[in-house]
Amino acid sequence: MKRFVMVWGLVVAGLGSNVALTQGLPPPEPIEKVGDNLYKIFGGGGNTTVFVRENGVVLIDTKMPGNGEAILAEVRKVTDKPVTLIINTHAHPDHLGSNAFFVDADPAVDVAMHVNAVPEEGSPFYNAGTVPTITYDSMISLGKGADTLVLHNFGPAHTTGDTYVIIPAEKALVMGDVMAWEMGPLFDTPSGGSVRAMAESLDELVAVASAAGVDKVIEGHGKVIDWDGFLGYVAYIHKIADVAERAVAEGLNYVEAYERYFADDSSFEAYLGEELKKGLEYGGTPKSRTLNNLYVAIKEVKGEPVPLIMGAPPPPEE
Repeated sequence: MKRFVMVWGLVVAGLGSNVALTQGLPPPEPIEKVGDNLYKIFGGGGNTTVFVRENGVVLIDTKMPGNGEAILAEVRKVTDKPVTLIINTHAHPDHLGSNAFFVDADPAVDVAMHVNAVPEEGSPFYNAGTVPTITYDSMISLGKGADTLVLHNFGPAHTTGDTYVIIPAEKALVMGDVMAWEMGPLFDTPSGGSVRAMAESLDELVAVASAAGVDKVIEGHGKVIDWDGFLGYVAYIHKIADVAERAVAEGLNYVEAYERYFADDSSFEAYLGEELKKGLEYGGTPKSRTLNNLYVAIKEVKGEPVPLIMGAPPPPEE
């Protein structure tokens, strides 16, 4: 556990600027139906996925602190059932920030997360809502029949504590920030995030999700995408990892690698745009995130330390 304690401390320190930035996020939007008993609430931080089960409501992520009342108000538009379970896809404050609202209101609410996402006692985000009652290592199944949720972790990706949630009855996959905003991911490297490890993790996820019949994927921020869109994202992550290897072999910096291998590749057009996305202005442009990802991946290939980069990477060295 000592390593996880250290990682959480680095997350808090590294994401201090992220907390300030996300305070400018748009507020939670009206709840959106995305399946028979499945809903999504955008805004106020990460998406909150709402799964209505026979005897209660599951919330997957709870946005930034201060959004609990707004989340509950949206849930009440579709059901009067109590919130009985919160699942956190990872330990960043824009995904577990309002846990305490629900746990303080009902201490019987369970909180589930990966063992690597458990916060350190004494950290700014340690409270009754972020102390899990359910943890797991690689996989855990919660509920029965149509109420079943299956939680998976396939190793480092966005962090070391990412949870993918498969809801078989809804043919749905909830990604957390391993996929967000319809553009390249942010790699929280101090928390063990890794480009090359993510590529391997996503291959395992594709196999498991395909076997479960998944046909819709809910991003950590943003929209619900179809299976083909998800496979396109997996291909993008693999290309980032592959181009980084080529760049190091050919002596290219990240900008040169982008120009040679990405700039004219129309198959990845969605990841090359230069327009800020509405409602997601703090996330950078798709192009800037791709440049960021290449910078991180090249550092990884070289075996060099990789800092947490929230925005544009530093200019290439002369």
